[in-house]
Amino acid sequence: MATFIIYSPGALQPYGHAFDYVGGLGSGLCDQGYQVHVVTHDGPLVLSGVMVHTATSAAWDRLLAVLPSRLRRHAFRLLAEPRLLSTLSRVRAEHPDAPVLFETFEYLSLARYLRRPHGGLTGGIFHSTTFRSEREGVLRTAYKRVSARAARRIARSLAVVYVHGPHLRRRLLDELSLPETSPVRVLAHGAPDPAEVVLPTREKAREVLGLPAGNILLSLGTLRRDKDLSTLVRAVAASPDWVLVHAGPEGDASYRELEQLGEANGLGARLVIHKRFIPAVEHPLYFGAADLVSAFYDPAMTHESGTAKRARAFSRPLLAAGPPDLLDYVTEWGVGYTVPPHDVDAAAEALRRHAGLSPEDAAALEQRIHRAGQELSWRSVAATIAADLSPHHTT
Repeated sequence: MATFIIYSPGALQPYGHAFDYVGGLGSGLCDQGYQVHVVTHDGPLVLSGVMVHTATSAAWDRLLAVLPSRLRRHAFRLLAEPRLLSTLSRVRAEHPDAPVLFETFEYLSLARYLRRPHGGLTGGIFHSTTFRSEREGVLRTAYKRVSARAARRIARSLAVVYVHGPHLRRRLLDELSLPETSPVRVLAHGAPDPAEVVLPTREKAREVLGLPAGNILLSLGTLRRDKDLSTLVRAVAASPDWVLVHAGPEGDASYRELEQLGEANGLGARLVIHKRFIPAVEHPLYFGAADLVSAFYDPAMTHESGTAKRARAFSRPLLAAGPPDLLDYVTEWGVGYTVPPHDVDAAAEALRRHAGLSPEDAAALEQRIHRAGQELSWRSVAATIAADLSPHHTT
């Protein structure tokens, strides 16, 4: 059996999208006939169907526990990534011809690693495409700017670089001063095939989750400042028959900030917050309970929305605002509603329109979402990556 290696430091961590991404892509590659090996830091989550390799811990790892969570993550990655790359070297020595896909990597360490020759074709996914123009937090901004040269070296060392939209491709080329002919390709962000998803009824899902009556607008994922939650809250406040449900962990925004937004706009019981990481096994419940899925972002967001793409696996439409690639996706596939950034009235009008859809229009919308889900499934994404990095493999 052919081997495929995925290097994803965050694949077992209960934040971000690496767990869902690697789990979905790994499943798709298994369907292509590969034995998939994932090299990742140890964590509380469990990947099934793949072989997982983690780095040994160091005594000083425990010392990082005294740091604030975001600083701890930055420090851990800088200090621990070389150990994980050593683990990757051991795995590659056992499978010298296996292709490797790098995902959620640390730029400085990986750039040094790629200076040495290795067997097998390599590719990498740049989920974020800002470096010199990064503006998200002091630590992140400083790190991304320092890492620009390393990121450029990585992009020039890989056989293929993937981004998740044409605008992200343009930005990456500009940020890293890469020529137009660089092998930077647009790759769809995968999601489960809706034909393979078992979805509970809305009534059952809402009963299990203990949600109040009303139309449900779901916000799923990490609380971050590049998500425009203020517009969402105010739009729901102007729509008495809608309830906003947020489910996911804190990031650089806090639960208390969201609660204060709800209080200031009089949402009361129409704001529900589930304060924890939501594992993939529970996604059918949350998406199943939803009428619409929120994808509201700052227009300057420079990464993909995993939640927006995952919604199609559960045949749920999007209410989207933000960067061009996201809006183009919703419009091109006809999988929901787009509104201008920070436009409360337009968002409230979209909620009203969706609540008033005729059965025929609702069925047509669901059919479009289903088609997108099948054509952009993890199986399709995995086939594209396999063709690029393992062109002689046959399923």
